Amino acid sequence: MGDITNEVRKQFEMGATEEKIRYAVGSAAAAAAIFAPLSYKWKGVLTAVAADCILTGIYGYSPWRHLIRAAS
Repeated sequence: MGDITNEVRKQFEMGATEEKIRYAVGSAAAAAAIFAPLSYKWKGVLTAVAADCILTGIYGYSPWRHLIRAAS
């Protein structure tokens, strides 16, 4: 039973390279949301992108990937 659980879990985990990319994208989005002269709508969008990228990089699990694989 443990082998099946590990195989399913591996499909949704990310590697070290993907984590670094998510950190970079999240940091860039956060910096743009803070320092760029944008409207509040775009600052909100960039904040959401930054939060998603940074949190999925920290936890190593992407709910979006899980949702996409479950739909297909």
